[in-house]
Amino acid sequence: MAEFLVKVADEQGNLAQQIEHGTSESEVREKFAQQGYLVYWVKPRGLFSGGKFSMPGRKKIRQSQFVIFNQQFLTLIKAGLPILNGLDLLIKRQKDKNLQSLLQNVRERVKSGELLSDAFTAQNAFPKIYTTTLMAGEKSGNMEEVLARYIAYQRMALTFKKKFAVSMVYPSLLVTMVVLMVIFGHLRSAPICQAL
Repeated sequence: MAEFLVKVADEQGNLAQQIEHGTSESEVREKFAQQGYLVYWVKPRGLFSGGKFSMPGRKKIRQSQFVIFNQQFLTLIKAGLPILNGLDLLIKRQKDKNLQSLLQNVRERVKSGELLSDAFTAQNAFPKIYTTTLMAGEKSGNMEEVLARYIAYQRMALTFKKKFAVSMVYPSLLVTMVVLMVIFGHLRSAPICQAL
């Protein structure tokens, strides 16, 4: 059994945090919900709990893969498909197993009544700007526009990264050549200096 840090509120609105043992986040969440608590979040404790990736074995999501997911998600929302149905379709088509498992967890949380932004935040694998964007879309009631802006931002960031990487090739090559010339020059002059 794993340890989870749980934040809950009772009927009077009193907040409490405690450590609970369980096999999964959903099991712990369900346990407190059945006792009448409002569960704010359930976070795993341990070696990986404080960092960016809270679950052991979770890998970083590739930015290009995440942009594609969001483009498809936005298209399904624009087509009028409910969020749960859209997530179902995208989970089935997802080739990246890591992203697929994260999306399955998101889907289960949304199905149990959690906000989409909270479900993505609970994964501890998605950028903070993304979860904040989703929250803004939920509060404004304009998820399509907010997601479209996020996708435009992500595309711009990806383009910048690619251009930056390409622009660094030539300076890196020059620095490497200069270092090699200095080392080679030093090695060639060393035997001459010793002979004198």
